[in-house]
Amino acid sequence: MSIPPASPAAAHEGGTALCALLLRASDRVVLATTPLLAHLLGGAPSPGTPLAPPWCDDWPPSGPPTPRVTLCGPAAQLPCLVTALGDTLLLSAEHQFAPVLLDALPLDLAVLDAGGHYLYVNPAAIRDEQVRRGITGRTDREYVQWRQHPAERAERRAAAFEQARLSGAATHFTEQFVVQGADLTLQRTYWPLLNPDGSLRLMLGYGEDQTRDRTLAEQMALLRIMVDTSVDPLLVLDARPGPGQMRVVYSNPATRALLREHGLEELPDTPMTQWPMAQGNGVNVLAVLAQLPDLPPGRPYHDLLFLPDAQQWLELRINAILDPEGRRSHWAVSLRDMTTQRQVELQQQRVGRVHQLALAGAPLDESLTLLLDGADHWNVGWQVGALIASDPPRAVGQLPPGFARAVSQLPPGLLGAHWRRLDPACGGGAQVYPDLHSHAPAPLHALLRGEARSLIELPLYGRDGQLLGALIATHPTPHAWTASVVETLRTLATSGAILAEQHLSQEHLRHLAYHDPLTGLLNRAALTARADAALRQPGARLAFGLMDLNRFRFLNDAFGHPVGDELLRELAARLRQLARRHHLPALARMGGDEFGLLARPEQIEAVVSDLREVFEQPFEIHGNALLLEASLGWSVAPERARDGATLLQQADAALYSAKLSQQFSRTYRPTPPAQIPAVTLESALRASLRDGHFRLVYQPQIDLRSRELIGAEALLRWTHPQLGAVTPDQFIPVAELAGLMPRLGEWVLRAACAEAAGWSNPNLSVSVNVSSRQLGDPTFNERVREALRRSGLSPARLVLEVTESGLIDNPARAHDALQELRSLGVRVSMDDFGTGYASLFSLRSLPVDELKIDRAFVRDLGQDSRDARESQAVVSASVLMARALHIELLAEGVETPQQEQALRDAGCDLGQGWLYAPALERADFDAFEQAWPARLRAPRHPGAGDPPEDRPARTPPRSDPRSE
Repeated sequence: MSIPPASPAAAHEGGTALCALLLRASDRVVLATTPLLAHLLGGAPSPGTPLAPPWCDDWPPSGPPTPRVTLCGPAAQLPCLVTALGDTLLLSAEHQFAPVLLDALPLDLAVLDAGGHYLYVNPAAIRDEQVRRGITGRTDREYVQWRQHPAERAERRAAAFEQARLSGAATHFTEQFVVQGADLTLQRTYWPLLNPDGSLRLMLGYGEDQTRDRTLAEQMALLRIMVDTSVDPLLVLDARPGPGQMRVVYSNPATRALLREHGLEELPDTPMTQWPMAQGNGVNVLAVLAQLPDLPPGRPYHDLLFLPDAQQWLELRINAILDPEGRRSHWAVSLRDMTTQRQVELQQQRVGRVHQLALAGAPLDESLTLLLDGADHWNVGWQVGALIASDPPRAVGQLPPGFARAVSQLPPGLLGAHWRRLDPACGGGAQVYPDLHSHAPAPLHALLRGEARSLIELPLYGRDGQLLGALIATHPTPHAWTASVVETLRTLATSGAILAEQHLSQEHLRHLAYHDPLTGLLNRAALTARADAALRQPGARLAFGLMDLNRFRFLNDAFGHPVGDELLRELAARLRQLARRHHLPALARMGGDEFGLLARPEQIEAVVSDLREVFEQPFEIHGNALLLEASLGWSVAPERARDGATLLQQADAALYSAKLSQQFSRTYRPTPPAQIPAVTLESALRASLRDGHFRLVYQPQIDLRSRELIGAEALLRWTHPQLGAVTPDQFIPVAELAGLMPRLGEWVLRAACAEAAGWSNPNLSVSVNVSSRQLGDPTFNERVREALRRSGLSPARLVLEVTESGLIDNPARAHDALQELRSLGVRVSMDDFGTGYASLFSLRSLPVDELKIDRAFVRDLGQDSRDARESQAVVSASVLMARALHIELLAEGVETPQQEQALRDAGCDLGQGWLYAPALERADFDAFEQAWPARLRAPRHPGAGDPPEDRPARTPPRSDPRSE
């Protein structure tokens, strides 16, 4: 039967919250009933009538009242408790006591009768008081219909209610709600309260909010999935002191995978400090673990861990886990493999250093080796290098030695043909050969037979698509997994291409600077430089050949320049073969139809013979058979020349002589200069003094002990526009006879002072020859002062060289003039000492600072001959005399190391000659001084500012080296 809901009016009446009935104890007459009682029963016994059936079936009609009684009404039965109140009995519903205890409970709670009607619902279950009143007496189906809730909820509750009633045991089920937009999960329980006979008396229903527990469980499940699927190794270490400290109590699969990479198939059940690790790795890991106990509990640890044995970088983060008392119980450890990122960083740093090197002009081998350095660390067992498409190709980096040697012998164009076949579209993709033995080898791959089994090639192309070379990686065994190696090569490719392109561009520029563009042979500058380099070698002997084609201009005129160019190229090819056959040091096209070559003097005859054969064979050019003729001139060093420029000049003279005599080949022989009439020379001298046809050259002077360049002698040279070069032994006698020496000498003095003042080293001295006519001029000293003043040259840097005859012709005048100049700081040198009478004159009275030993006494030094021993004796005597007089000794004509050593052993101070350099033009001397290894850093003698009384009369003597 359905119980109608209480009316709103009844809900507000007094007693509506009480379900009770009052009886007179003596006769059990009903005194009063509450509306709620009547509402629940569907009626109530009338006041004034005894309580008897059908309202009560289980209460005896007489005797003392029982503690409990069940009231029966049309709508329901209501268990009640009986309470004696004097002469009155109070019957109140059993559930009436529940609000006192249950209203304050936070648990969702309800009480239902055996028919499923709600007798009580606490505020935790329904907060709205009116709804709580409205549910009383209703079943779940009625309540759901009233509140318009989903019908299946009532069916689920009714089924659970029935299951609990029939089983007599608690029944659990779960309900889902959405409250204020949030999901709510309740676990409901129906707990039956049974009568003694097992029938249902009341049903207790309550619900537990499991939303938080379910959310937490879901979160924990998601967290576990996230940890287990993380690619970063995660683990937890025991931090508590004791034998288990540093033991892993949890690790995710990524951690175990990392350990397997390092040889640990199973997670050790020992502290990490006892794990078996490679030495280098173990040192770094233990260093990190040793820091953890000293860390403040709340401070995380963050560092980059390097495992050197595996070449691996790991980012390491460690956080402490605290127990409820705030003590550290565990460490949470997370690792992240930073190897690739670190490799990129290191590679970027290396590339930066590489490009700095390249900008500084470092050789390609140095910069490219630095770029490739370390590539084999990331790919163990692989050798990485590069091939540069130069001519011939070059191998750089860590490539098999046999392969690198074979590359340098590749024929021209093979590398280009190789990549045109492999990469015709110039896409730049890598070519991978896991096993060279399993595919048909290309010619380049054949060089690797026996050197490597696996090969990776990555071409390098320039901005305009030209092949620059290739990056190469080789492995001694077949290797199928090559992706990481290919990626490494790709990261290096851009920088490698930039370096290769820069190198090839520089090589091209150098080739253009030193090679003839038509024939590819060396040019004139390169051939002269090679000749100079060869002549600098000790004991060098060299032959310089100069060849010119006869009447080649007529051939150009007849057939055109294209035919002439083709003919020159064909001739160059034949000359190359000849040069290779005779192992000639150099072959060049000097310009036009002129060629040059270097050989050993003993090869001249054989080379000339083969050259004749070259021109006996016709040249096939565009279907035309052409015969050529040539003339050849030779110069030989050191017999005739000591530098490339002189060799070229002499070879040119020999070539001219060969043409005049209509001979194929001639070797240079010096001829006496043609005698020029004195009157012609005098007239030319006067004109040249007016027009400035003279120039000075400088021959260096060297300190034999310190090897310092201390100065140079200024030598006069004259090249007349019509007469050509005139030697000093030709024009000096004429100048003396014509009285031109004072003017000529003054020009030399002024020019030498002015040019020496402009030298880059302000400490070098300049020696100027002074004739006896100059020395006898009363105005000579003033002219010297004027030259020094105009030039700004320090007097201490000027050395005046006078001959023995100049000193003894007028000794008094010479003495006074030179002594006055010496007081200014100018030094005086006696030239050609030993060839006149000065050795017998009283040198003690002469104002001389330096003696120059004539080359006649130097020529034979260092030989095993009588002349050599006599010359050695003269030099030794001169040294002793110079020491006694505090005079420096300078030897002229030093040409061999043996002569230099003999002079040094004798104690001679200074040397001058071809051993060090010929007479050099002004600019060449300045360059020579800057290149000379032992540079003079300070003046060797007192300056002009010292008062005469403070200057020593002679240069202090050096100690005799033979006594040291």
